Amino acid sequence: MLMKTRPVSPGFTLIELLTVIAIIGILAALIFPTVGKVRETAQRAVDASNLREIVKAATIYAADNNDRLPDPAAILAQVPPPVTGGPGPFLWAGVLAQRGILTDPAFYIAKKDPAFNGDYPVAIVSPANRSVLDPSFVINRVLSFEFVGGLRMSNPPTTPVAFTRGLLDTGLWSADNGTYKDTGGHIAFLGGNIQFYPNLTEAATQLTLNNGRKGSSLLQALPFNANPAANPRVYATPPAGIGSLAGHPGRKGPLSLA
Repeated sequence: MLMKTRPVSPGFTLIELLTVIAIIGILAALIFPTVGKVRETAQRAVDASNLREIVKAATIYAADNNDRLPDPAAILAQVPPPVTGGPGPFLWAGVLAQRGILTDPAFYIAKKDPAFNGDYPVAIVSPANRSVLDPSFVINRVLSFEFVGGLRMSNPPTTPVAFTRGLLDTGLWSADNGTYKDTGGHIAFLGGNIQFYPNLTEAATQLTLNNGRKGSSLLQALPFNANPAANPRVYATPPAGIGSLAGHPGRKGPLSLA
């Protein structure tokens, strides 16, 4: 009596295995960059949302502050100052936290920022004393945005309020200091809109300058006053673009019509 045997399924040959591996490698090379791009775009959308909330918080602050948005110079001029413990850009964020308007420090940090070490601050102002900036928010900290101090709600809606760190006076973002390097960045305006400007097209030439014309310099897009002390200033944590710890003043647009 003959015993029945099951047919043996042929296995993959070496050539077939190498072919499958090669196909998987090709697919991975096509998919991984796309996935990375999607993640990058998604993170920028989060940053834009955070920037929108920051500007919204600044306008809420203005409603109880004679229509004036956060201004580090004005904060330091008060006796006593409502918040202390750090220079300009930290005070800009600190006064919003001190008022209880925006207290989450993560709003000021882009996750993909090369300057971010992955360690989020504990708080913006000290839980024990809300008039003092928390050291974790100030010490060895680079914020992902730059801020304009000295603005009023009556300024034009095209006035920049805050923007991605690293914007240069040319309208381009710094490859060394930019939050997204030289890819581009967001600008948030007093009117509430957030615009992403890519470096490739120098799209920041769409800014409305303080002489009514279009240009690329954000400093010239700020309200101008003949009294230098009354001009808005751009505050940022170094390394940055046009902003500085002490504040870089705005200036009059070229070929002014006034």
